[in-house]
Amino acid sequence: MENKVRVYLFTGFLESGKTSFIQDTVLNDDFHYNEKTLILSCEEGVEAYNEEALKKADCDVVYVDDESTITPDYLSELNQKYHPTQVMVEYNGMWNSQEFIHEKCIDPWMVVQVLTTINAETFDIYYNNMRSQFVDHVTQSDLVIINRCDKNTKKYVVRGSIKSLNPRAQIIYENKNHQIENITSDDLPYQLNDEYIEIKDMDYGIFCMDIMEHPENYENKTLKLKAQVIGRDKILKNGFVFGRQAMVCCSEDTQLLGLVCVSPLADKLIPHEWLTLEGTIAVEFDDSIQSQIPILYVDKIEPAKPLDNDYVTFD
Repeated sequence: MENKVRVYLFTGFLESGKTSFIQDTVLNDDFHYNEKTLILSCEEGVEAYNEEALKKADCDVVYVDDESTITPDYLSELNQKYHPTQVMVEYNGMWNSQEFIHEKCIDPWMVVQVLTTINAETFDIYYNNMRSQFVDHVTQSDLVIINRCDKNTKKYVVRGSIKSLNPRAQIIYENKNHQIENITSDDLPYQLNDEYIEIKDMDYGIFCMDIMEHPENYENKTLKLKAQVIGRDKILKNGFVFGRQAMVCCSEDTQLLGLVCVSPLADKLIPHEWLTLEGTIAVEFDDSIQSQIPILYVDKIEPAKPLDNDYVTFD
C-alpha cells in the first residue's frame, strides 16, 4: 500500500450517527498521529463537524450535496489540493455506494474499509420500507455499528437481518453513552440453558444464525423445529439438508438458511415437503470448510403444514 491513500467509506441513513463516529475517530490521537486527513461529507444532518478541532488534528472537511459532483476528476482535484494520507467519506444514504467503490474511486485512493452505522431506534423503519438502500449499505460493509441501543433493542433480530445479507460483516453494538455492549444468550428469543429447545417458526432465522456461529452452545441439546427438506447431503450417509429461504431483497433474491440432518429415513424424504423434526445436536468437523458444524441427529419426523409465509424473517 505504499503511496496509497487509505479510504474509509461510511454508509448508512440520515441521522444514523455517521458524523459523530467519523469525528470521534479522527480526533483520536492514535488515529490522526502523523496523518493528513480529508473528510468528504456528502450528507447534512443535525450533527455538524467541529472544523476548528479537526484543523488541529490536520484534517480538512469538504462538503458535497450532489451525487453527480463525485467523479474521478473531482476526486483527483481533491487529492491534488489537500494531499491526504487518509480519507473519510461520509456517503449519502440514498446514493449508490457500490458505484463509488467500483467506478468513482481513483488511484491512488484505495477503499480499505466500509463501515455502516445504523440507528437501533429507526432500524425497523428503514429495513422494512427502504430495503434496497439498506441492502446496498450492508452488503459492502466490513463493520456495522448499531448505535443508540437500549434495553428494548432486539440485538439478535438486527444481527440476523444483517448477517443474512452479509455473513462476513462484523457487528458491534453501542448504547446511548457510546459504550460497547456485547450480545449474549440473554438476547435470544429462547432459553439456551434448557436441554430441550423448541424453535418457534418466527425464531427460525435467529436460531440458524446463532447455531452456525456458536455450534458449541447447542451440542447435546434436543431441538424441535419446522422447515422444508432441501435435498440429500452429498457426503454424510443418511444425511439431508433441512431449511428455509431468507429473502434478501426480493422473492427472486434469497439465501438458504439450513441445517444438516441425519436420519435412516433420509432417502424416503421428498424435496420441498414441510416437516417437524426432533433430534439431538452433535458438533463435528467438516473437512470441506475446515470448521466445526452442527448436525441434527433426528429421532422423530412428523409431517407439517406449510407456513403462510415460508420466507424467514428476523422480527
